[in-house]
Amino acid sequence: MSTDTSFGEVRFFDDFTDDTVDTFVYDIDTDRTAWAIGQAANGVITCAGTTNGDLEKIAGNCNWVAGTMGTIVFEARVQLDTSITQGCFIGLSDDNTTDEIPIDLDGGTLSTTATDAVGFVYDSQEGTSWYCCSVKAGSDGAQTECDAEFDPVAETYQTFRIIVNLAGDVRYFINGKEITTSGAARSAAVTTTAVLCPHVDHLNSGTASGLTMDYLYVSGGRA
Repeated sequence: MSTDTSFGEVRFFDDFTDDTVDTFVYDIDTDRTAWAIGQAANGVITCAGTTNGDLEKIAGNCNWVAGTMGTIVFEARVQLDTSITQGCFIGLSDDNTTDEIPIDLDGGTLSTTATDAVGFVYDSQEGTSWYCCSVKAGSDGAQTECDAEFDPVAETYQTFRIIVNLAGDVRYFINGKEITTSGAARSAAVTTTAVLCPHVDHLNSGTASGLTMDYLYVSGGRA
């Protein structure tokens, strides 16, 4: 009989059922449009940018270290609102205070502000695809385009999952399907000693748009 109680894990889950955003749990860009908890039955959090170039960031606490916690699992259920003419990042970053998108696409190349980060990146100025991206110790990793079946559709939820192992290898999933190149993990994508946080960003690109997150989940082994 199994004796695994799962108490060896640290877990964070937010279904966004509170009345307001908990600023002890999240860092948000208070100078721009605030994130707001919706009153849907299952709880959601939304943002909407009204000025071209506005970035709306929500980032959790930096608690997650692959080298000591073993396997880190990040998952978020997100939809792009009103229009897919926008940019966004969904994943993990080592910086929860700087009001910048951790990884962005710029003219076919990566533009990174984080030292270590891994996530899904979308930029309508670069096309209609999600990209699997990473940066390790300031060096950009591969920019891998996801298949067209994963292209975002406005007002349609997608579930994004990232798994980081003890060696900093990363696997990417959308809607339960692994989309990592050739089914193999991206080797050593982040520094194993980097302290990471969940990080979701919406970048307004000149058309009325927004982003809604249904839930956010992160887990890792207890160090």
